[in-house]
Amino acid sequence: MVILTALSKVLPIFLLILLGVVLRRIRLLSVGTVEDLRKLVVNVTLPAALFLAFAQVSIELQYLFIVILMFLACWLVLMLGRFLGSPLQISSPILPSLLTGFEAGMMGYAIFAAVYGQENIYKFGIVDLGQVLFVFFILVPGLVRLSAGAQPFRATIISFFKTPVILAIVGGLLFKQLGLTELFSSQPLTNSILETLRLVGGMTTPLVAIVIGFGLQFKAGSLGYPLRTVAVRLLVWIPFGLAMGYLIMGNWLGLDPVFQAAALTMVILPPPFVIPLFMSNSDGDDTDYVLNTLTLATLVTLVAYTIVPVLFPPG
Repeated sequence: MVILTALSKVLPIFLLILLGVVLRRIRLLSVGTVEDLRKLVVNVTLPAALFLAFAQVSIELQYLFIVILMFLACWLVLMLGRFLGSPLQISSPILPSLLTGFEAGMMGYAIFAAVYGQENIYKFGIVDLGQVLFVFFILVPGLVRLSAGAQPFRATIISFFKTPVILAIVGGLLFKQLGLTELFSSQPLTNSILETLRLVGGMTTPLVAIVIGFGLQFKAGSLGYPLRTVAVRLLVWIPFGLAMGYLIMGNWLGLDPVFQAAALTMVILPPPFVIPLFMSNSDGDDTDYVLNTLTLATLVTLVAYTIVPVLFPPG
């Protein structure tokens, strides 16, 4: 019964992803249109959902510990990845980058909210913040250095604080601290603004699922490297996610099971989808390796995510 209930929560995501696949097959949507939908999610619908979620959050010191822990874990796995090329027989310099970091923006928030609700999305956001810091300040500069040399740190800082997701999180927290959440909610006209943001934020999950389905396709080439890469990711990250959820969040910090579900959701996500954007000097084999790894990891995430609500049933 628990498994059927969990499956019923995840099944709509699968069906929407299947819709995206069908839309590509029948060519009802173009690549350009889907790219515009992706921009709409990143710049409008997801920030709206995050702003509302964090506008309900009171800042707690234990959240900072979660952020730091996630950042350090991502950095340590990146360092570990530098020594795994030889045992895995993968010569690509991109391997370490594919073993760490997570695609929360274009996947994690959508599948988490579909099961645990928009009202709990801030819990996933707190887990995500540590890996976002890692991606911006460690992973992306490292990839840029591989292809174009070191970039000014100032440019990285500016880029981070111009990101819509970060602006939405910071804005939502400030909105709460200034007492504006209660003020806006208490008046019909101002509450309509919040309701508009709820409607816009609610578009995130269906749009993301369709975009993911549209983009699910393997490039010609061997799947040996991607299979090994995804397997190592899961072997490293799933034990960490379970330990973080049960031991640290549950037993030590006393956080509720939805927080624990957020930790496990994070660690089964695919690598960041931005990785191919910073591979301008890579050869065709490296590009196919990365794209196939991202596609395979996305499929694995969708299957693995059915386990999360079984372990942590939504209320």
